[in-house]
Amino acid sequence: MLSTRFRARAALSIAALGTAAVLWSAPAYAGGAQVSPSPVKAGDEVDIVAQCDANATSASISAATLGGASNVPMLASTKNPGEWTVTLTVPMNTPPGTYDLGGTCQTGSGFTATVVVATTTGPMGGGGWAMNGPDHRLLVLGMALLGAAGAGGLALLRRRA
Repeated sequence: MLSTRFRARAALSIAALGTAAVLWSAPAYAGGAQVSPSPVKAGDEVDIVAQCDANATSASISAATLGGASNVPMLASTKNPGEWTVTLTVPMNTPPGTYDLGGTCQTGSGFTATVVVATTTGPMGGGGWAMNGPDHRLLVLGMALLGAAGAGGLALLRRRA
């Protein structure tokens, strides 16, 4: 027979794991920028989202490594304060590879967006359903299934005792 203390510990452990999974899945910027899609084919568009201080009034990015302009202004996000976005078109003659685009916020902080240009021949790897980051509905479903499995295991242990 399982004690109430053991059940409480098990419930707290499951809750802690669920909280950690949700926090871990949050996007991290840390001087970087989100690039979507990644990889991208030459000739396609790529969206870049950078995080600046909330009091920044402007941001720009240099697309010179991709053969673009050296000072492309970014637009303030309407969703989150401090986020700045831009959509760039990768030139058709850009060879496959990894390109770092440097950007600056008006406050003086900088960021780097890493654009991966894929080959235009053959299938591109990746780009499946997980490409846009974690799906929170699947995360909750997975946690619920883990909880159900744990509860089932506890029930089986209780029967044997």
